[in-house]
Amino acid sequence: MRKFLIIIILCLVSLFLYGKYIEVNQLKVNYLEIKGNVPDSFKDLKIVHFSDILYAKDTKKLDKLVNKINKEKADIIIFSGDLFKKGVKYTEEDYNNLRNAFKSLKASLYKIAIYGDNDYDEEKKYQDLLFDANFKLLDDSNMLLFYKDNTPINIIGLNDVTKIDELLNTEIPVNYNLVITHKPDNFINLENKGINTVLSGHSLGGIINIPYVGGIIKTEGAKTYLNAYYNINDKELFITNGIGFNKIDFRLFNSPSFNVYHFS
Repeated sequence: MRKFLIIIILCLVSLFLYGKYIEVNQLKVNYLEIKGNVPDSFKDLKIVHFSDILYAKDTKKLDKLVNKINKEKADIIIFSGDLFKKGVKYTEEDYNNLRNAFKSLKASLYKIAIYGDNDYDEEKKYQDLLFDANFKLLDDSNMLLFYKDNTPINIIGLNDVTKIDELLNTEIPVNYNLVITHKPDNFINLENKGINTVLSGHSLGGIINIPYVGGIIKTEGAKTYLNAYYNINDKELFITNGIGFNKIDFRLFNSPSFNVYHFS
């Protein structure tokens, strides 16, 4: 019995050390297909989606992220919020590091971002940084994206879900609506709307991911939806695990990652 207990303790310690010092420093790329009824002209469009940097003054991780994203040669890059981390006091050097990193990201068409809940604390800095880096900030607003022909899709950056109806009402009729929203539980209020696909972050994949169970640590705004993928009534929700961490630098079976999408 004592030997068995020692083995259990050693296993738990090993898992803790792995999660704190190894997995949290990984960076994984997830290649995924969006199955919605997208116009034929978008079938070879490539989207990179990342979220939740929660910058903790680690420029090596930031450089690694930029290099890995640029290797994907994306047509569109989407950042779904939480560049900043609560409780961290940033200097001008920090802002410049982030600005230069976002400037260095390359997309053949557009770079798009929305607010995360942490970004409102640094709202002016966030706006200026994105502007300098040539990102289009969708703050409860939308844009029509044309690609190869005159049939657009509607891309919506959404925080206030009560505004979804007006953002679905476009001057040019569209058959495909892609929503970017920071908190995945907003999907609850979108299921019965005329949307096709939702991209989100915020949940950090539940921090600890148990096989066949999923993420187990829930946060406000990601209590119902926190895992990588959901399909409800043919509406798809993709949640990226994010890059950073909140209170402690720890992840288990849930590496920092970003998503790369193709339309099937």
